[in-house]
Amino acid sequence: MENTRMERPVLLRCEHLERPSGLTLPRPRLSWIPPRGEAGSVQTAYRIICSANPADIATGTGSLWDSGKVESSECHLIPYGGPALREATRIHWAVKTWNGEDSSPWSEPAHFDTGIFSPESWKASWISMAEPEYETSNVLLVEGSINSNRHIPARFYYGIYLRKEFSLREKPVRALAFFCGLGYGELEVNGTKAGDHRLDPGQTDYPLGALHSTFDITESLRPGPNAFGIILGNGRYIDAYGFGKPRAFLQVVLEYSDGERETIVSDGSWKASHGPILQNGIYSGEAYDARLEQEGWSRPGFEEGAEGSGRGWEAAETLAGPPLRPQLMEPIRKTAELLARGLSNPEPGCYVFDFGQNFAGVARLRVRGPRGARLELRFSELLDEKGRLHLGTNRESRSIDSYILKGGAEEIWEPRFTYHGFRYAELRGYPGVPTAATLTGVVLHSDVSAAGSFACSESLVNRIHSNVLWGQRSNLMSAPTDCPQRGERMGWLGDAQLASEEAMGNFDMAAFYIKYLEDIRLAQKPDGSLSDVVPPYWPLYPADPAWSAAYPALAWAMYWHYGDMDVLERHYEGIKRYVDYLDSRAEGHILYALGSYGDWCPPGTIYPKKTPMEFTSTWYLCHDTELVARMASVLGKVDEAEQYADRAKSIAEAFNRKFLLEDGRYATLKMSPIDRSAGQTTQALPLYLGIVPPEARKAAERRLVESVATNADRHIDAGIVGARYLLETLTDCGEADLAWDVVTQRSYPGWGYMIEQGATTLWERWEKLAGQGMNSHNHIMFGSVDAWFFSALGGLSPTAAGWKRVRVAPKTPGNLSHASVSRRTPRGVISASWSRSPWLSGDGASHHASSGPSGGEFRLELSIPDGVRADVEMPYADLGRELKLGGRPVWARDAEGASERAADGEHSAVKRGDVVVVELGSGDYSLVMSW
Repeated sequence: MENTRMERPVLLRCEHLERPSGLTLPRPRLSWIPPRGEAGSVQTAYRIICSANPADIATGTGSLWDSGKVESSECHLIPYGGPALREATRIHWAVKTWNGEDSSPWSEPAHFDTGIFSPESWKASWISMAEPEYETSNVLLVEGSINSNRHIPARFYYGIYLRKEFSLREKPVRALAFFCGLGYGELEVNGTKAGDHRLDPGQTDYPLGALHSTFDITESLRPGPNAFGIILGNGRYIDAYGFGKPRAFLQVVLEYSDGERETIVSDGSWKASHGPILQNGIYSGEAYDARLEQEGWSRPGFEEGAEGSGRGWEAAETLAGPPLRPQLMEPIRKTAELLARGLSNPEPGCYVFDFGQNFAGVARLRVRGPRGARLELRFSELLDEKGRLHLGTNRESRSIDSYILKGGAEEIWEPRFTYHGFRYAELRGYPGVPTAATLTGVVLHSDVSAAGSFACSESLVNRIHSNVLWGQRSNLMSAPTDCPQRGERMGWLGDAQLASEEAMGNFDMAAFYIKYLEDIRLAQKPDGSLSDVVPPYWPLYPADPAWSAAYPALAWAMYWHYGDMDVLERHYEGIKRYVDYLDSRAEGHILYALGSYGDWCPPGTIYPKKTPMEFTSTWYLCHDTELVARMASVLGKVDEAEQYADRAKSIAEAFNRKFLLEDGRYATLKMSPIDRSAGQTTQALPLYLGIVPPEARKAAERRLVESVATNADRHIDAGIVGARYLLETLTDCGEADLAWDVVTQRSYPGWGYMIEQGATTLWERWEKLAGQGMNSHNHIMFGSVDAWFFSALGGLSPTAAGWKRVRVAPKTPGNLSHASVSRRTPRGVISASWSRSPWLSGDGASHHASSGPSGGEFRLELSIPDGVRADVEMPYADLGRELKLGGRPVWARDAEGASERAADGEHSAVKRGDVVVVELGSGDYSLVMSW
């Protein structure tokens, strides 16, 4: 029976996305969040209905597919089970669930749009302008390694404009536009832009496949005359990377009220011209001459040869183009606008706007002035001592936008085909005196939704968390880039894999990583090797193992955090081939040959100063081989799971023979003949992976603590690899307080030092540098610290794939008095909020629980979604007198320190070491440990 008190299932998704378009999978997978029931409840059954007619869903009818009542607790990635789907069709669906005998109401309806299933169904042609105008600029290419680079001249074409008029017999009931513009493209329908995507499509290795967007343009069409318009920019589709001039592909499928379909395509009947967008590129900026605007060019009735219509319109050229696949990821969008927090005038005619935040995006200009006046905008992360832009960290990137006024009324301009990494914008040529409202910062990035939150009592840690968020957003540009400001902005695999735990804690990264894993798969060479950069615009083969580890790491993360088995199945053979390639390059299981970066950017240098390249490379060989063994086990490949587990064991043994010394130290690069100090990275990595021999573990842990507490004065002394694993390893060794001290140092080197120096994102280096070198002020590779905030300070970590089981084990280091964390999982939001109260000692001083055994409490508020089990570890067991759950005792310490069950036997707790462990099912809980 339907329980009117039960809520509806929510957050309906298809292939990890809300209302995706262009799906070509024969059995798209559907997901939802079950409604909350009583404490400990679990979904026991579900029913899905699908129909091409939304009216059917409203009446609870699945005319296309009705799953019937399925006895199952699963609610994530359930395959569609109906008949074959039709191309270019909207499928509506809904779900209801059961909890025992009670059923929920139907969910609100959701939908997804199918795409073009086979190459034969594509009828459109790629089109462009036959001989567009261009400028030549230098683009930095890297060949062989990061240190062998050269500048190659590249053609940057003026914006290309394409148009086509057509007539419709009636307004269609559905119109889906499948569109791709390379390098970047925007589609207009009757003068209105289709969708809200920016810098579209997402970047790929274009000869192997380009992404098309799918837009529902039904409401933009009308009976009678209509028009399409397309604007093309360069993006990365340039000859210097082996590509060509911009081109467009459009196929529109119309469906009328009688069920008949019509297709409109891009072909040689289209017309092409130039317009107001002149030179444009992601590194150079965009030039716009408003005097060249052609009013109404993308609407019907435009006279192509009329006076004032600009350069003449000519027949479009048809040409070859790459194969297409749907863009099934969140597009780049405008996600926020920033007002200038400061405006200065450091020299005559020069105005500097301070947006108070380093970010990726553009500046929107408002201006009124005489026709022909030229304004120039330049962007940077830093200012010099005179308050002017300091352009050192821009390196090869010009980062200049220019605008020529058409004159008359107020003009508003926002660049289409570029973006910058900046905090400061310099305006020159402004007719008059600007105000703070003259420029608005427009934040652009892949619009992944927020999936987690973190806050605590320490303001410095909250600011580090904020910097991580801004740095991560700035580097989600359809691929996980390294930086947004200089002539690079590449998909470095090292940055991607080391920041992935942080990214998944804060954002829903599932669709983004599925796309990126496909980029990696396509970049793999037949021998199994990968490039350091993917897409491989810089083809750096073979990659450093710490970089190419992104392939197994991201695939495993998709399974572990999102429960996506299909990702493992799709990529298992490629990952296995990659790991076999690494092993083939090893000598006696030690990987000497492939290290290029290793523990990149420790304090004071770029290259590792204490960690041998072969150490890091061999560690990743072992790490990745273990992941293959786990994947094989999950996929039921028993023999291969055993084979790779045995190989990982052999690699670990060789690793220890090579690097482990008798006193628990792991061998380091020697800074001097008498240097015998342990390295933070060399000690942390084998401890993290659990490959230290049992008899040497305590000594190895002591050496790790010594390397941090004594040798580095409780500061970090590691590069990006060590930084990723150091804090977690210290915490697992019982040294959460030491990890806390490392994080909260305000002196160099450390995250707090960046904050003290005014950083609003994370730096590429531990040092504050501003010259022409490697010193981005908006990098994400040290953002791995944020993963520790979630797992240690917040205490949340999964212990089963898809977060079906979770460990809740908050740490309370230093003077931290409270912390809150939440994480959206495939089954709903898990949240934990804890606080600890001080007490007064005999001298009236305030102390926290670690100071003494009298008069305090630790309180944990916890919310667990349906179908999830949690193992909750309450601290202070050695001090604790009693643990209450919802006001009722579940553990108490008697004279011998034994545990006791609650009187009703519903819950019980047991002491394990210095924590008391309670197992809980779904529900909202309040736990209090008192002493």
